Order: sequence, then C-alpha cells, then structure tokens
Amino acid sequence: MKAVLLAAGEGIRLKPITATRPKHLIKVGGKPILQFCLEAVKKAGIDEAIIVTHYMGEAIGSYFGDGEKFGMHLSYVEQKALLGTGNAASATEPFLNDEDFVLVYGDLLFGQDTVKQVLSKFKKGETAAVMGVVPVDKPENYGIP
Repeated sequence: MKAVLLAAGEGIRLKPITATRPKHLIKVGGKPILQFCLEAVKKAGIDEAIIVTHYMGEAIGSYFGDGEKFGMHLSYVEQKALLGTGNAASATEPFLNDEDFVLVYGDLLFGQDTVKQVLSKFKKGETAAVMGVVPVDKPENYGIP
C-alpha cells in the first residue's frame, strides 16, 4: 500500500507567511507540517508515498528529496491546476497501478494511531473506502464557509 499526500495548495489564509514558502513547509515544533504527516504514515507501516504538489512544489521536493533520510521512498506528481481534492488525487492514478492507497492531507497534524485506525477499518474488507474525520462544533473555523 502507498500513501498519497496532498501538498498542492497555496495557503491563501496563511499569507503573508506563505508568500515565501508553501504551507506544508511551515514549521511546527521545529519541523515542517508535511514531515509530521510522513512520519505518521511511516510509523503506520507505509514506506512509499506520492506527494502531490503545485504551489512552490520545487521547495517541497528539495526539502524531502527521494525520502531516504526519512526511511521512505518518495515520488512527486504536479497538479497542473488547483481544481480540488479529487483532481489532485486523480493525478496520481498512473502511479498507483490499481493498488490500494491511503490519501492524506499534507497540512494536518495527526499521529500514527489515526492512520492505523483508518487502515484497520479498511483492511476488514467490509467497505470499499474509509474516511477519517473529526467532528467539530464550528466548521467555519476550519475553512468551511
């Protein structure tokens, strides 16, 4: 199984910080947000990931490289235009070879247990897909109008 990490967005709500770096490289606790995602996926047992980039994608590729320093194999796909999550995921289709994958937003902080729970539910084979979500009282605080 591979992981697909979405790291294409511009981070408009984070300007001016994102004028000089993609939001996925903003450091929290001394490391980029995307690195936390990769580490959680790795600790959940997945060591191969495709990172979908667009805005300042070269900076993301330069920072993470081929993934060797993280004990992973990383490859990159550019989303040609920012047309949403579905379009970003579809850009990886030629690289997935019809295999199962876990799709992760590359700008969220979560741990390996979250990934393991989602994978566990999926591996039971009772459903074609599983989505991990967190209920919140005020979704408008999370980019939803």
